[in-house]
Amino acid sequence: MHFEKGQPLFILEVMKMFNKVPAPFAGTIDKILIEGGDGTIVQKGQPLFKVTPDEKFVEIDPKQIEKERRTCTAEYLEAVL
Repeated sequence: MHFEKGQPLFILEVMKMFNKVPAPFAGTIDKILIEGGDGTIVQKGQPLFKVTPDEKFVEIDPKQIEKERRTCTAEYLEAVL
């Protein structure tokens, strides 16, 4: 099943309040990891679905980001001064 960013994925009931949980990104649900239906108790941090995001996430080294920021800042200072 495909879902879009911001679309409600599921509803959690907490102390008689129903909370819609929106998708933080677009993707496809590959597998539902919890068994049962309504009334299933879940724990904080428990995975509920196995999903494949539509976009590929690329990890960037924090040192590379810092280097790019310093370069950009130096260029701005050079233009101002």
